[in-house]
Amino acid sequence: MQTLKGGCSEGWQVFAQNQWTPVGTGVRKEPNVDSKKIDGVSPNLPFTVDGWVHTSVAYENNQPPFDSDVWLHRKSGGWVSFAGVRAAPTQFDATLVGPGQFPAPLPEDCEGQIS
Repeated sequence: MQTLKGGCSEGWQVFAQNQWTPVGTGVRKEPNVDSKKIDGVSPNLPFTVDGWVHTSVAYENNQPPFDSDVWLHRKSGGWVSFAGVRAAPTQFDATLVGPGQFPAPLPEDCEGQIS
């Protein structure tokens, strides 16, 4: 199992996305889309992450910055894709038009590595 090395012990809050279907975010065992889904977070619910890493792109067809290869480590365990979280709650948009709102912050000093 890949674990986070580094990151930030205190962490910061993010919200599961509610902008586009599928709403919410999946929590994976490893930081990639092929990893087993171990949990989920309902749309607009806050949770704490304690680090982030560059690995594989979760959604290549998303508009920047949500086409990112960044995965965030959930403080209580598991990994979420950058596309699955936001810095603030969002409104649902059935049209899928336009850029995503409120990208989650990625504090430079919280970048980690997987080991």
